[in-house]
Amino acid sequence: MGFKRIRQGQKAIIVNRDGKITRLDGPKITFIILSKLEKLKPYVANENEYLIIKYIDGHVEHRKGPECIWHNRFEHDNIQVKDSFKLDDSQILVVYDRDQNTNEVNRRLVYGPCIFMPKSSEWIHQFSWHAEDPKQQGHLTPNSHKFEILNIKPDFFHYHVKEVRTLDDSLITVKLMVIYEIINVDLMLEKTQDPISDFINAICADVISMVSKMTLNEYINQSSSSLNDFKMYVQLRQRSERNGVRVKSIIYNGYTSSETLQEMQDSSIEQRTRMRINAEIDNQKNELANLRLNSEQKRFDLESDLEKLKLNFDQKCADLKLKYDLECEIIKNEYNLKISELEANSQIEIEDKLLHINEIYLENLKNLNVDLNKYQLELNKAKFKCDKLYEIV
Repeated sequence: MGFKRIRQGQKAIIVNRDGKITRLDGPKITFIILSKLEKLKPYVANENEYLIIKYIDGHVEHRKGPECIWHNRFEHDNIQVKDSFKLDDSQILVVYDRDQNTNEVNRRLVYGPCIFMPKSSEWIHQFSWHAEDPKQQGHLTPNSHKFEILNIKPDFFHYHVKEVRTLDDSLITVKLMVIYEIINVDLMLEKTQDPISDFINAICADVISMVSKMTLNEYINQSSSSLNDFKMYVQLRQRSERNGVRVKSIIYNGYTSSETLQEMQDSSIEQRTRMRINAEIDNQKNELANLRLNSEQKRFDLESDLEKLKLNFDQKCADLKLKYDLECEIIKNEYNLKISELEANSQIEIEDKLLHINEIYLENLKNLNVDLNKYQLELNKAKFKCDKLYEIV
């Protein structure tokens, strides 16, 4: 009993003692006598959310945000705020819908990118697959990966096939990584509930079949080539083609064995490695010695070639010098011969001119009525000898 205040933005109901319900919107002040005031709780959904409203009569309604519903216990049994499904271009939702008239259930796929809100008559498929144990790599546990949004882009998982026995009764654990891609969702939904589980069984069968035919040493030498070849996994390829999920490749990540066997293998590997290293050291020493010998031989050959070139050069220089001296001597002789010829010719010309001058002189004396015989006798008596004769004109 008394005054009750309802603030702005609030809503409330008044329940009278006779069961009558009155709705009130704030802001408001009311006086209550023999009644009960109940403030309503709001449920708000934004643009990326929706409301699931369950009424007391049993029917359910979904309302897409933005929306606000005030919970009234006399109308609503329950109200929930849910996030809408946000899908990118590589994600799919599997949605089931029940026809209200025929009660028949239909399935459809919702592809991204989109924001999806299911109707009240629809529900989303819940996937439950094997997944890796975060505490133990390579160990897959069932029903540990539960999800509703299905990724169709390529994905991978690690799996360790444990206690695989070789032909010589050695137990090993084979480590693999499987890369797969969903290519047919409808076929996958029809053929399997957990494709990862199918892959695990097929991989175990194929690996055991391959390894059981090899000894441990053969496995060590051939494992990287055979276990990386997807064609060797017969069971896995058949499962992959049958359930709509394609295995793109398998990567072999090595193996482990028991501690005793691992110690023996480590010791054997250490010995083989030491022997290989020693062999490589010996080979390197031999190669170094051969390289030195080859270098010395090449150096000797180069020195011999250089000496031959030097001798040939000296011989050619001597030949050229001899040829040059001979040519010079020939030219000198020719030059001296020409000079001697010129001197002889000049002397003959001089003597001829002297004779001619003497003849002219004598002729002039004769013209002057000089007795040439007497003149000659006088000259002989005087033993006159004329070294130079000048012609006076």
